[in-house]
Amino acid sequence: MLSLDDRLRANPAAVTREAEGELVVVLPEHGKFVVLNRVGMRVVQLADGARSLRDIAALIAEEFCADMAQVAADVLKFSGTLCERQVLLPVAPPSS
Repeated sequence: MLSLDDRLRANPAAVTREAEGELVVVLPEHGKFVVLNRVGMRVVQLADGARSLRDIAALIAEEFCADMAQVAADVLKFSGTLCERQVLLPVAPPSS
């Protein structure tokens, strides 16, 4: 289960195409595709492995002038779905 402190990155095997405010993500190896709206597209774009889900939620809340608590909950749930579909992959925490 994900937390807001987790970091994710886009699956390098995914092929993406942006069109008319949507992002189409194709996973050729799995024969799957996902169509994301503007907010979903930003989650994938911001998931660079360096930012936490909390950081991503804060950026999206600011960009879309939305409530941070609601955006954080939505980003957490949506990121879990994208991980299940292998669009996003977890980044291992740094070892200490």
